[in-house]
Amino acid sequence: MTRKDAGRSSAWQAARAAEPLLAEAGIEESRFEAEYLARTAGGLTRAQYFAGAPLDDAGAERFAGFLERRLQREPAAYLVGEREFRGRMFQVGPGVLVPRPETEMLVDIGLGAAEAGARIVLEVGTGSGAAAVSLAAELPAGSAWRVVATDISAHAILVARANARRHGAIADFVLADLAGPVGEADAVLANLPYIPSGEIDALEPEVSRWEPRTALDGGADGFALIRRLLDDCATRLHPRLLALEVGFGQAHEAAKLVKAAGASPEILPDFNHIDRIVVARWP
Repeated sequence: MTRKDAGRSSAWQAARAAEPLLAEAGIEESRFEAEYLARTAGGLTRAQYFAGAPLDDAGAERFAGFLERRLQREPAAYLVGEREFRGRMFQVGPGVLVPRPETEMLVDIGLGAAEAGARIVLEVGTGSGAAAVSLAAELPAGSAWRVVATDISAHAILVARANARRHGAIADFVLADLAGPVGEADAVLANLPYIPSGEIDALEPEVSRWEPRTALDGGADGFALIRRLLDDCATRLHPRLLALEVGFGQAHEAAKLVKAAGASPEILPDFNHIDRIVVARWP
């Protein structure tokens, strides 16, 4: 069975032919990935897919292209151009980090801060804007709360603004290094690069080869940008809280940095029971 053959016949048959190719390339959940790419290429629902709906010529060509790129370990989200986050679809692509489900926790924290009286919620390192847009979309209409988001990448800011328009969310997106020119914030949310520089190349190819290094590289120990943001919050911004998403095994070290910045830390686990969010609160 050739790769080209995998893009013919019904979508279901095409996916079944592609599945072993994906597995051989080292892709986990190869059956789901094959189905997802085939359904997306053909614009099919799951019901249509399992009913044996055919791929037309255009759909078969799209699927063959998807498959060839996926076998190079390009993220599926980059192939289809979007990723679901918190029940909404967000534009993504090369140059923008693919949103992770764990980051949805930052949105919940931002909503809680707004309900507790925070008027300005700042997201630092917004990437695709998934968290900031979700937060802005879920805040009560007509409220005085304001969402501001920054990123050091001009491309990411353009993508984030496009996603805000897509969902009718009102937020300010600012090209900046960390909090940069933002003068005040009551609550700060951040999923900053936290992977130690020397560990990036050992990550799965979808991350190490394809996702932007500036969105991954946290310096020698993974905490370079986190330290800078903590210092800025402690000495200049003075928010009520700062919520930091961190990597596996980093939460307790991050909590020590929070204490050193004069704040009280709280560690929150994600849905996999991994310590994922460190919340800093200043007196």
